[in-house]
Amino acid sequence: MLQRIQTVYLSLIVILSGITIFSPLAGLYNKAASLEYIMNYKGIFLLQEAGEVFQSSVWGLTAIAILVPVISLITIFLYNKRILQFRLTIINMILMPGFYALLFVYIWFAGQNLNTEWSLKLVTAFPLVNLVLNILALRAISKDEALVRSLNRIR
Repeated sequence: MLQRIQTVYLSLIVILSGITIFSPLAGLYNKAASLEYIMNYKGIFLLQEAGEVFQSSVWGLTAIAILVPVISLITIFLYNKRILQFRLTIINMILMPGFYALLFVYIWFAGQNLNTEWSLKLVTAFPLVNLVLNILALRAISKDEALVRSLNRIR
């Protein structure tokens, strides 16, 4: 399990996705009213001196952000079932652009409703890095499967 390079790639995906879940994804600023909002996995919050005030939910984004590391973690432990590992990695690859699509939908609607301008945080680049790591894991899984098939032909 730990000898395979795809385990390293998938572990990095789990770590980066965990950071993505618990970090702020975007900032929203209303210059006219001098209001600052933050978007994280819990929702969109108005930042005030007394604390954060809930504005809107982002449950779809949270669901995808939780699914990505869970699928990657499950994929790590399916090292004997390379075909299933391959399929789960492809599902993960489909979820990551979906994460960006939902992120921009939530930012767009929040920006329209709250009259704000938005800025992305560094953490929003992690799903793109995860996509590249998923591609590398997919290639490594394919190489393992090809090696196993070639060894079966020799017998």
